[in-house]
Amino acid sequence: MTRGWIRTALVVVVVVLIALTCRLTVIPDAVLDGAVPVLSIPEAYARDNWDSKILPAIDERAIDPAIFAEGMKTDLAVLGVEYAVRANETSPWNFCLKGKVKVLGVENADSKTRTRLLVDVQPYDGEVDMKIQISTVIRTNAIRDAVGFMKLDDFANQVEFAELTKAFNAHVQKDVLQDLDVQSLVGREIELTGCVSVGKNDEEALVVPIRIVTDW
Repeated sequence: MTRGWIRTALVVVVVVLIALTCRLTVIPDAVLDGAVPVLSIPEAYARDNWDSKILPAIDERAIDPAIFAEGMKTDLAVLGVEYAVRANETSPWNFCLKGKVKVLGVENADSKTRTRLLVDVQPYDGEVDMKIQISTVIRTNAIRDAVGFMKLDDFANQVEFAELTKAFNAHVQKDVLQDLDVQSLVGREIELTGCVSVGKNDEEALVVPIRIVTDW
């Protein structure tokens, strides 16, 4: 019994000495120098293909916003057959746009989810022809579906395919909207590159901006 107590006391002494002479620092993985965040498959896909595939595809497929606005007013189906892509006959048409527009104002400026630039297309007549989504919430799968080469079968499942939209929209938030001085654009002409998804019953076009250029 005595020997057992002696052995236990020695173990305690050794543990205490280690504690007093050593300092253990726990560093979360996320703050280690050089740590790389773990990305989901959609996030990694967006990162790896944004500059090399997504943006070039949008530039190649883009039509002038004025052509799009006129087609919206006259015959969306005819416009869609010529310039857009869609998954099936009941799906929205998905267009890529690139050209100069004039910013008329800001809609829902105090909203975190529905703020939009109201824009006029050439020839300018002071009427709102489309809206650019500039809030923290971007609606529609326009980027994913407008480029024309991403299909559900290319991904593991529906969830993974759906998550692509979040990944692409995150790029828009970071690269386009994060530092955008919205009020400074009112009354100015800008060059817009974007994607838009519209169905036959949609009365307005909500464009996802890919680039907003103010100086050229």
